[in-house]
Amino acid sequence: MSKNIKTEQPLSVTKAWKAALYIRLSREDGDNRESYSVTSQREILTQYAKQQEDIEVHDIYIDDGFSGTNFERPGFQRMMDDIYAGNVNCVVVKDLSRFGRNYTETGKYLDDIFIRFNIRFIALNNGYDSFAGNMNSATQCVTLGVTNVINESLAATTSVNIRGTLDASRKKGEFIGSFACYGYKKDPNDRHRLIVDEEPAEVVRMIFNLFISGKSVIGITRELNKLGILNPTDYKHSQGLNYRANSNIGDKGVWCEQTVRRILKNEMYIGNMVQGKNTNMSYKIKKCVAVPKDKWIIVEGTHEPIIDKAIFEKAQGLFNSNTKITKATNAVDKFAGLVKCADCHRAMGKKTNCHDYGTYVYYRCVTATKISKDACSTHSIRYDKLEEAVYITLRTLIDMALDIEQFVYEVEQKTERQKEINLYQRTKSQYTAEVEKLKRHALSLYPDWKDGVISKEEYTSLKADINEKIEALEQKIKSVEEKEQEMQDKDIRKNEFIKHFVEYADIGELTRPMLVELVDSIYVHREGNITINFKFQDAFEEALKYLEDMKRKVGTDNALIA
Repeated sequence: MSKNIKTEQPLSVTKAWKAALYIRLSREDGDNRESYSVTSQREILTQYAKQQEDIEVHDIYIDDGFSGTNFERPGFQRMMDDIYAGNVNCVVVKDLSRFGRNYTETGKYLDDIFIRFNIRFIALNNGYDSFAGNMNSATQCVTLGVTNVINESLAATTSVNIRGTLDASRKKGEFIGSFACYGYKKDPNDRHRLIVDEEPAEVVRMIFNLFISGKSVIGITRELNKLGILNPTDYKHSQGLNYRANSNIGDKGVWCEQTVRRILKNEMYIGNMVQGKNTNMSYKIKKCVAVPKDKWIIVEGTHEPIIDKAIFEKAQGLFNSNTKITKATNAVDKFAGLVKCADCHRAMGKKTNCHDYGTYVYYRCVTATKISKDACSTHSIRYDKLEEAVYITLRTLIDMALDIEQFVYEVEQKTERQKEINLYQRTKSQYTAEVEKLKRHALSLYPDWKDGVISKEEYTSLKADINEKIEALEQKIKSVEEKEQEMQDKDIRKNEFIKHFVEYADIGELTRPMLVELVDSIYVHREGNITINFKFQDAFEEALKYLEDMKRKVGTDNALIA
């Protein structure tokens, strides 16, 4: 313990004691909060001190909102500084649990430090006074030890109960944090529900839009700082919130890459409640540690999304492929991480050659240079040739997806499938109309009964009969809806290949988001040929098979695909 400590001579029990009245209160006190309140403790301790002729109050030390499982409390540490300085030689608490709930640490102070520095310790509710001459020392030690163990056990049990309660709330999708994540705020009518905070939400949308358009995380960070937009920490401060970032980065008034990256990966922005990402090591050690992602508590659809799910998923795809950025634009090269050698399967390097006759850019395999000449042979392809070949291939696939979608749509208008869907819809409308008619009839029965047109027995019988018919019709409606949905789910336009490729129908050039979404890898062969492995290959084959089946059904031999 590195402190300048003033030693003292043993004190006589008749000498006036310079007392520290110590008060502590924390959330762990639960239903006892009123009885343990700061005001209550202060009154009890000061009243006791006034009644003691040999005790003089030096100061009152308060820790409001601090756990008793550790002693890293500002009030307690200030008290200890006064003890070490010789200003205090007596400590008075309402009961032992106010002093501490950690058996080991409490014992260290009471059985070691306080004894060595002749500190008198008084716990009123426990009837304990370390300098009371009429108390049996052995009995005191046993009683004090048992009380310490009980207090620590209570802290452990309370900690488990609180965690269980909080986890139950998390699993119900209730927000239990002190501060909402950037872009949201707590609903003033329900603190467990989040609503959109439009000003920062617009910044979140801008971050996602910049990212999927090809801007790097570094580039986005610089753009935010250039525009002078308040970072999440400063924004919360501007709203009067007493928020402190977990790291010092957020306190410097600037955006950092870590903050932008965390926003881009946060599922909260698509309406999912994500909690339980961090936890304390134990009820004694308050150090926060990360929880593995598979242990997070995620509840979908708990609040209004800021970002569309498709945009969020596209951003995650970009994260998985992002590599180096172009310094001039702060953007990631559109082919980064996708171009590979067909022989060694390693990523190819992008090179720029400048000559008197011009500048050209190309990709080449660097395995032979970096590893050994025998590891791989030279493979290369000019950037403009690569770009042209990939664009033509993807444009062909996009047009194919559009043609399949249009062909299937036109054909399905003439097939039994569409007729079945139309029949289900007409049947459902008929059943629904009958239900409404019966409900109107049921409403008219009550006035007839009251007017004496029908008896009470007739009213009861007729109403029961109508309710039975309504229930039967509602079951039929449910059955028809299920069959209709089954037919709708077979819609080829929901095919992943068609859905993703049709999205780029109006594209005029290759873009980074387009490549990341549609292309898995591009292999360059020794002769300069390329193989493009595009995503949704299984869905593509499924679409072709469905197309052929549809063509047979309508008896056409038009070949859509050469």
